[in-house]
Amino acid sequence: MTLTRLVLFSGWGIDARIWQPLITCLQARLAHITETDEQADKQAADEARSRPLEIIAPDWPEEGPQAESQAGSEPTTSRASLGGADTLWLGWSLGALRAEALAKKQAPAALVSLAMGPSFIDQAPFEQTLPALAPEVLEDFRAAFARNPAASWQHFLRWQASGEASARDCLRQLRELIGRHPVSREAVLAAGLAELASRQMSLAPQSELPLEFWLGKQDPLLAPGLSAALRAQGQVVVEFEGGHCLPLSATEALADALLARMGLATHVTHISEEA
Repeated sequence: MTLTRLVLFSGWGIDARIWQPLITCLQARLAHITETDEQADKQAADEARSRPLEIIAPDWPEEGPQAESQAGSEPTTSRASLGGADTLWLGWSLGALRAEALAKKQAPAALVSLAMGPSFIDQAPFEQTLPALAPEVLEDFRAAFARNPAASWQHFLRWQASGEASARDCLRQLRELIGRHPVSREAVLAAGLAELASRQMSLAPQSELPLEFWLGKQDPLLAPGLSAALRAQGQVVVEFEGGHCLPLSATEALADALLARMGLATHVTHISEEA
């Protein structure tokens, strides 16, 4: 089934501007529709033109995104559902954990967890068989954030970029996109850290939500061995060359993977370097 709507959820301390390079890349690829003489392919191309891909990148509500599982709050783009049988959700980092919880209400066709496992840290004392970071990693960061939020946010940007082939270039691009100061209030950022400490995806074998994990091979925010452990449990895992900032470091590979996952890859030609 061809999916025609893509919803992108950003992560902790970073708003929807992180998706600008990916959206530009997707739009460029979709502008180059393959034309062939075969009638079946021509019909597919015509359908792709008549139903262009809709891309939505909502920001989470300022009043505290962690409340969505308790009070029913939703992303601020629209009070209408972002789900539906034609929709793929891509949640990056904390956005993946939030999206998985929201999907129980809004029912997208599928969810891709980008640069995030079923939980950020080990959820002891709950039974957990998948690798995650030690709780102390987040506890130390939360303590530092309480002392100096601005400096801690900057440190988090450097931490995210540290797994990329060119960490300096990635950090520069990240700052050019989102600026040098977070757009969210300190209380909202603190609440997001609390989410990272407590939120965990449900991996029920009979779940109606198709869930995939797209992970960077050098991601410093993922526990070693996570990809292999997920595969051993029968989860779908796609790995990219890159770290945590895959929307920036693996933009083209991510765009191609999304188009393939949505059933649109056959309509897209390779774009020359001059395009």
